[in-house]
Amino acid sequence: MKNAPLTLEFGTVRLPVSADGLLHAPTALTQLGLSDSAWSALAAEHELDSPTRDFGAGPEATLSVPDFARLAFTLGTPQARRWRKRAQELLVRAMQGDVRLSAQIAERNPDPEARRWLTARLESTHARRELMSTVARHGGDGTVYGQLGSISNRSVLGTDSATIRRERGVKSTRDGLNPTELLRLAYLDTATARAIQERGAQGNDAILRLHQFVARRERLGWETPLPNQAG
Repeated sequence: MKNAPLTLEFGTVRLPVSADGLLHAPTALTQLGLSDSAWSALAAEHELDSPTRDFGAGPEATLSVPDFARLAFTLGTPQARRWRKRAQELLVRAMQGDVRLSAQIAERNPDPEARRWLTARLESTHARRELMSTVARHGGDGTVYGQLGSISNRSVLGTDSATIRRERGVKSTRDGLNPTELLRLAYLDTATARAIQERGAQGNDAILRLHQFVARRERLGWETPLPNQAG
């Protein structure tokens, strides 16, 4: 069965890619400054064993994206050196927090659910930072920050962050959450920050009591079914 021809875009470079994400090896080799005839020797030397795929002219050799990156950092061709320079520039942008790079990566992802997750992840992170800032201004200190997170996780997720990280195989708790969970946490943090300011809560105990109240109210609202519409 033939896979529909797709394209992986990186700046001005467009590489044919299979439906399961494997690059068309002959085209990829050209980007690295090698000819198609170099494939057999290259595959043996670097243990390249991706399966063949049909890009429209019968089964052809493929190259995984990680293997393409590995070759770009291994080969000494001018084209490979240019890829290394691109990688260096991307690393600098990533370390400097260039949000345009994030936008470019997100736009390249064809999955709308993945882009929704990213939006929810950013909203959750922003809300968390705003809450922490509000807590600090209202006399919160020490263990209160971890306790606030524990209350939120128990209320929204029904468990603690360590369990989430272990069960979902992530290092950061929020990386393992779905968009709905992230948005619920964002709402909870935002509502608590607003309540702290409006009620003038001061100190750890007052802040924690207020957060527990907001968390119960959020959970109740989430779990209570909507009433049937009349008519």
